[in-house]
Amino acid sequence: MIDPVSEALRQRRDEPTPWGPAVAAALVLHLAAAAAAFLAPRGPSRPLTLPSVRVRTVLEAVPVAPSRPAPPSAPAAAPPQTKAPPSPAPRRDTSPSRPATAAPAAPRPRPKGAADQAPPGPPPSPAAASAGGISVGAGGADSAVAFPYQYYLDRLLALVQSNWFRPTAPPGTSCRVRCRITRSGGLVEAGIEVSSGYPAYDRAALRAVYAGAPYPPLPEAFGGRDLTIHLEFGP
Repeated sequence: MIDPVSEALRQRRDEPTPWGPAVAAALVLHLAAAAAAFLAPRGPSRPLTLPSVRVRTVLEAVPVAPSRPAPPSAPAAAPPQTKAPPSPAPRRDTSPSRPATAAPAAPRPRPKGAADQAPPGPPPSPAAASAGGISVGAGGADSAVAFPYQYYLDRLLALVQSNWFRPTAPPGTSCRVRCRITRSGGLVEAGIEVSSGYPAYDRAALRAVYAGAPYPPLPEAFGGRDLTIHLEFGP
């Protein structure tokens, strides 16, 4: 006697599989696509484009207050005048007359008030009296005047460049980022100063500046409280 369950299983086994060809075709297509992707020639890899960074350091000059002239001293009181006693009448000299010699002129007395006043000092130089900032380009002729620590700028640029990945943009695209660094190396401010016109490019430049922080502390010999730097990300 044949078991009904065994008979049903045998019938299902003998039935043709309707989805067998579809599975085989899908497997063949996947293998062909994988082989094509593996054997396809690859284009040359695009090298990492680092920014042509130009740096301008801005140091805030402390305004020099103009020196006030010293107040003029009060003139000294004149001594009281006393009346001289009447001189006796001169005697008539009977001796032969001699040629009179001119007496040397007495020096004119200098007013006491003028002697007390000190001569006015020289006017402050225009560079010292200027309240504006000093802007120089890194590597320029006068860069040592504003921020003479080139080694610090090199370290800062190395950190920025290691995090700069230039997005796809037309040739000649550039933007400028303004950032401010404290004495401890913290980044307290960063923003787009001159936009490139492409938001993705501007965001990539800002991301490079933020990713490089914190930066090394400012040199101890540097007298400013912070350092403002302008970074230009160009082609």
